[in-house]
Amino acid sequence: MELTWNGKALVVTLFFRLLFGGYLIGMDQYSFNDVESALTVLLIYGLIAIFAALFLLGIRRGLIGIIGLDIVFIILQSLFIVVTLGQIADAGLHDPLSNWWATSLMYLFSLLTLIFAIRAYRETRKVDANV
Repeated sequence: MELTWNGKALVVTLFFRLLFGGYLIGMDQYSFNDVESALTVLLIYGLIAIFAALFLLGIRRGLIGIIGLDIVFIILQSLFIVVTLGQIADAGLHDPLSNWWATSLMYLFSLLTLIFAIRAYRETRKVDANV
């Protein structure tokens, strides 16, 4: 399978996103001493890695999974910020204002992944229609 420019950009974005996920897991585990959060982040980034592997194997369901996960992540991250800033719940060490750079990177990676995944999905749909 030959990757298009959008496919290559998606793979590079996912690579850096997975590295960032490893950093988040380490921070949760060792700095915040929050094992449950570290395992949750590991599960989330594990799903991203599985869908990325499916995409690289040429299975279109990988792209659909990546798109679906990113839509869910953006919605949940936005709700978490609203709940935290509205002081409805105490975020503790995961406060988005204290970790503004990590929150910004999560949004940036999710948006870039979503954009490149949608573009790659459209390209693969065009290729499948021509076959």
